[in-house]
Amino acid sequence: MQPPAPASPRSLSPPLSLSLLLLAALQLVTSPVANALLHEQVAFDNSDVCWWSLIPPDLVCPVLRQQNLTDIVNSLAGPPRWTGGDDCVGKYCLYNSTRFAGGRGIAAITTAENIAKIREAGDLLHQYEVSFNDGDENLPFHVAEVEGKGNGVIANHRLARGDPIMAHTPVLLIHQAFKEEPDLDRQHHLLDLALKSLPARTADLFMGQMAHNPEEHPVAARLTTNAFRLDLGGDDGQHYGAFPEVGKTNHDCRPNAAYHVDQSTLMHITTAVRPVKAGEEITITYLDPLAPRADRQERAQSHWGFGCTCPHCSATADEVAESDTRLKELKWIEGQLQDLRNTSDVSVGLITYLLKLYEDERLHCRIANAYILAALNFNVLGYDQRAAKYASLAIDALKIEKGEASPHVEAMEELKRDPKGHSTFKGRRKQGGK
Repeated sequence: MQPPAPASPRSLSPPLSLSLLLLAALQLVTSPVANALLHEQVAFDNSDVCWWSLIPPDLVCPVLRQQNLTDIVNSLAGPPRWTGGDDCVGKYCLYNSTRFAGGRGIAAITTAENIAKIREAGDLLHQYEVSFNDGDENLPFHVAEVEGKGNGVIANHRLARGDPIMAHTPVLLIHQAFKEEPDLDRQHHLLDLALKSLPARTADLFMGQMAHNPEEHPVAARLTTNAFRLDLGGDDGQHYGAFPEVGKTNHDCRPNAAYHVDQSTLMHITTAVRPVKAGEEITITYLDPLAPRADRQERAQSHWGFGCTCPHCSATADEVAESDTRLKELKWIEGQLQDLRNTSDVSVGLITYLLKLYEDERLHCRIANAYILAALNFNVLGYDQRAAKYASLAIDALKIEKGEASPHVEAMEELKRDPKGHSTFKGRRKQGGK
């Protein structure tokens, strides 16, 4: 990882044109079996750093493309074939498919229950005729040297909020509890087998990632530095996922892009959260943007070995203090607004002040929850038009931050359709505001 450093899926509609290729990343989440994941970037070791929790984020990016010869071969061959289940450490066994995602491949160290879910994702990718291409034509970005950062992702043209940027499937999935197995030799042996089971080009892509601890086992070290935590669902679905290309995207505590993982396809999808100029670096956050600066610095230091130097963290002492104060106010107001049965003073002024705090803090990557609270509380106060407006904004933000299949999208759509008929309408007497 750099230190904080699609043709169309086949659906019920006709194939999309090449000009709509990048939109497929977001359209994949329309599957009826999809559920957006809570997603965190974490260490593979026990340090539990660099977490990013959402409330209810290569030189060339693999891109979804339209059917070509590889797709035809995969189609004739049938869904991805899986091998494995014989090499195990405890209840965690190695499974792999070299045909996953049109030949990109995947290896998973997990349980029998979870591999069934991963197979479903592979079948869905095959159904949509999804494959991956190393070509950089039509991409909205390129990778170039960024002063003081090494490589970075640079926008090729102007991007608007909501524009998809890149989409990737994982190449390695490791059950979260696997790292707790006491026999390190057996653990490392299974990791080695997982790497060897990948297609050569995919294995090279994984090993091309940064590893900040050269004394650690090579595969484990790259997972420690680069893995993202994701949930496959159920009581035992927590995994670490390796998305090697994402590491080219550098960190910023106030980024211009956000990401989520679509559970139905396991695709890690990055989307612009504000207008991005041509030539501007595209960034995501690997830290909790709602944490105060000191906490962010501590987590960066413990995980990367150095503190964050993004513009927000490099501000003057007065500016940092003002930012930390806004974050404290923001959290307090959210606490007041989250309990819709609360009879304390909740006014239009308090709601609009929360929204202003988010804007002043440039938290465009995490604003969905603010819009949800605004929509619900405006409706409680009886302002149905404002409730519908912010429900609409919440829907757009949720699709970016959590994916179109988030259950909160459906809840906000219900509120938007009929604010006055919603259970929250005039549920709390107006305490002031206009």
